[in-house]
Amino acid sequence: MSLLDGADATEAAVAKIWTELGLRPESLDDDFFALGGQSLTLVAFLARVQETLGVEVPVDTLFDEDLTVAYAARVVTDAQLAALPPDELAAVLAELDGMSDAEVAALVEAD
Repeated sequence: MSLLDGADATEAAVAKIWTELGLRPESLDDDFFALGGQSLTLVAFLARVQETLGVEVPVDTLFDEDLTVAYAARVVTDAQLAALPPDELAAVLAELDGMSDAEVAALVEAD
């Protein structure tokens, strides 16, 4: 089973960034610091998130739980949602609300 099996697009992006920084996560639950990440590596991670994913992540949010690929991806997703203008977020939520469970599942699978 590979790291990306079952990973969503944000988890895959986070794992790729970590790998580019010299960390080698084998699962979505591997801890950043246990893999050898340090404060300077964390700063580089945040800069790459901003550069590649277009969102600024407050560093303090990364310390609310163990810093795993999965948790970092949730924090990035939350920051992306928070950055959306309210009317754009409402439109996306309305579109999702109008979809069947099967359509939502297909959309998630396509990610």
